[in-house]
Amino acid sequence: MAPAPSRPSSPSAGPGLLTRLNTTFWALLDPWIFLSLSLSYLPQTIISLIRQRRFLALLGGPLLSDDFQSAWFGHFWSWAGPQVRSTAEVNVVPLLEGRVRNGEVVPKSEAHAPGVGGVVLEIGPGSGMWVSLFSDEKYLNSSSFPEEQGETPEGEEGHEEEEGLSASWATIPDDQKPHHRETRTTQKKTTTTAVGTRQRITQVYGVEPNYGIHPLLQHNITQAGLSQTYTILPFGIEDIERYAPQIQPESLDCIVSILCLCSIPEPQKNIGILYRYLKPGGRWFVYEHVKCCSNKPGGWFMSAYQAFVNLFWPLCLGGCQLRRDTARYLKEAGPWTDIDLAQPPKEQWHQTVPHIYGILTK
Repeated sequence: MAPAPSRPSSPSAGPGLLTRLNTTFWALLDPWIFLSLSLSYLPQTIISLIRQRRFLALLGGPLLSDDFQSAWFGHFWSWAGPQVRSTAEVNVVPLLEGRVRNGEVVPKSEAHAPGVGGVVLEIGPGSGMWVSLFSDEKYLNSSSFPEEQGETPEGEEGHEEEEGLSASWATIPDDQKPHHRETRTTQKKTTTTAVGTRQRITQVYGVEPNYGIHPLLQHNITQAGLSQTYTILPFGIEDIERYAPQIQPESLDCIVSILCLCSIPEPQKNIGILYRYLKPGGRWFVYEHVKCCSNKPGGWFMSAYQAFVNLFWPLCLGGCQLRRDTARYLKEAGPWTDIDLAQPPKEQWHQTVPHIYGILTK
């Protein structure tokens, strides 16, 4: 589950008290606006369940019935999902290209990890909000992979991509498409490739236990041209070993989690399970919202305020939890050769839904 689209901080003409109070007021109000929008979808959810004769879900209501919760969230997310994507894609696109460092987007020359590629596991794809980002056809044409032609394209040495590329892969100009040479190593080692560039994807598995959202997810997979590449795994992380024998320990090149670890059950345990499936050298791409830190300026107030908001947030937003210490769970999942995970510096102290952002390398 993703958080509310954050209200951008309005440029201040100066450090005036009224300006700061106005910015803080709207930042603190944002989560309540998002919750109210979710509540506005209750009537159509009830009508939909009646038409489908799902009376048991109706009897349980939002407090007792997981089916009701799933239906409610599905209706709301049909509107909210695209809004969240439009806000988050400025972070997600460079993340999947490997162009992130210390919580910030950087040019290719300053990147230190390859982009997403190879065999990929996407956690919680939901309706398929991000599946188009895994399409090689929409992102790179065949000439962008010099290892298939046995030569390096001329004139590409030292080429840097511009920051802030569009998430619409089909519209990326040719001179901004990354190039790399890929070298295969042993079976249990990830592909060695150029840093700061998107890699060729051979297979994507999407772990999504919510059956009700699968038709829309499959539609978006087809629209992205990924019918032969993207496989929906209709169960939770804890059941991968039982129901997905094709995914063996140390078999994944990449794991992608975008605004989803807030909703998985037993997060510390399941993050540890996922770690085991990464190859040595495999990368985990992270953009998640997390709990407020009490050791930062204003932290004690924001921590208490976030805890209060979280009394209502999971009920209205499909079980999403605001108060998870996801950064610690990831760091403690196992040994990492590199951890580049930080809160974006642009997020201010009054951010009710702060994020962690970056790449961990096994």
